[in-house]
Amino acid sequence: MRSYGNMIITIDGPAGSGKSTIARTLAEKLGWMFLDTGAMYRAVALLARKTGLTVDKADEIAQLARNAQIRFEREGAAVKVFVGREDVTANVRTESVSELASSISAIPQVRSALVKKQREIAKQYGNIVTEGRDQGSVVFPDAELKLYLDADMDERARRRYEQLIAQGQPAEMEKILDALKKRDLRDTTRSVSPLVVPESATIIDTTHLTPLEVLDRILQLVQERRRNV
Repeated sequence: MRSYGNMIITIDGPAGSGKSTIARTLAEKLGWMFLDTGAMYRAVALLARKTGLTVDKADEIAQLARNAQIRFEREGAAVKVFVGREDVTANVRTESVSELASSISAIPQVRSALVKKQREIAKQYGNIVTEGRDQGSVVFPDAELKLYLDADMDERARRRYEQLIAQGQPAEMEKILDALKKRDLRDTTRSVSPLVVPESATIIDTTHLTPLEVLDRILQLVQERRRNV
């Protein structure tokens, strides 16, 4: 019997599958906390870059992860990310920080430190929607509802391109495609907590679905689970 929450919904999947948007909207609909685990790795990457640490400094980066005071605050429909008192919501979304975070996430000591923090956050809030690449498989294997979102590579790249453009950041489709392929390879082949479809997870291909269609399907699943609890 797990002891780290009341009802937990995990949403895993590769970059660009739509899991962050869906998880954030689902949490808002349910009135629950949204745990953006990707933002936690990006926060550590941001700290590493500020202190001049490179990926090969695994022990130092792991210490940063253990000491980092990462927290989330809901502000209307948005959830802001803080490191200590600093709002890093915008800073952790840049492409360079995302790339560094992808490499840092493969460091076992960093994953161990952040998994501990993720479980502590779940204890604090009880009902949460959490998204990432190992939430249903490693962090919360006994979650009441586990989802795995996926989409075609071209569609994922298009979504990332539009996201960057909307944020006013430079974007090139070929570079985004190449980065996604490299990120998928790192995520699925790393020795610790690789990206997999969690046991008993419901797989949703979002390639040809709108966010609203995906959300409606998930809300139906949530209602089914809650009736069976």
